[in-house]
Amino acid sequence: MHKRMKLTNLSLLEVLNSQEYSHWLKIFRSQNFKKKDIIYHPNHEENLVFVVKKGRVRVYLAYSEKEFTLSILEAGAVYSTHTRAYIQALEDCELMIADIQSFGRVMTEHPTFMLTVIQVLGDLLKNSISIINGLVFKEVNQRLIEFIIRAAEEKGMAREEGIIVELNLSSEEIAMMLGTTRQTISLLLNDFYKSGILSKLGRRTILIKDIGELKGMILSS
Repeated sequence: MHKRMKLTNLSLLEVLNSQEYSHWLKIFRSQNFKKKDIIYHPNHEENLVFVVKKGRVRVYLAYSEKEFTLSILEAGAVYSTHTRAYIQALEDCELMIADIQSFGRVMTEHPTFMLTVIQVLGDLLKNSISIINGLVFKEVNQRLIEFIIRAAEEKGMAREEGIIVELNLSSEEIAMMLGTTRQTISLLLNDFYKSGILSKLGRRTILIKDIGELKGMILSS
């Protein structure tokens, strides 16, 4: 039997679609975007909040010709346009968009909903801090190992032969998150495949044969 590594999986979509909060869906408008569309930019004038309904979007900073990915948002994630970040569609996606005043009113009137938002944003902040910490203090191979371990803990499926992880990211997208090149990520992953630590099950799916060995590689480096 498959077993999920993460015990909880908070999603604002589930909360909003519940009977208690479904009437608040009226404050949102749905909008579709195509892959690679820049959805919002730092100079966007409206203060909006959006929930990802379908697809994935990338939150990143840009300076000169360099880009720094803060997070990849999937269905159920929430974010605000009132930041210095760019928001880009990684694939065709649908967002539920509300003005920040209306969204704030929901949180004020429903503490349980506010707690869910705080927990979702807390996960996002934790992920962003981990990425920044890795870029500043760690080598690329350490950053990649920690990325794989984090993915396993968040969405891995435990089986007898190891942990199956659907990364849902290309080598280029992983490279953007870890502040390196696609070639470097491909080289490191191939090294892990050859050593037998990982197995490639599909284009974006891996099998971690021994997560303890991966964690040990961080401690020994």
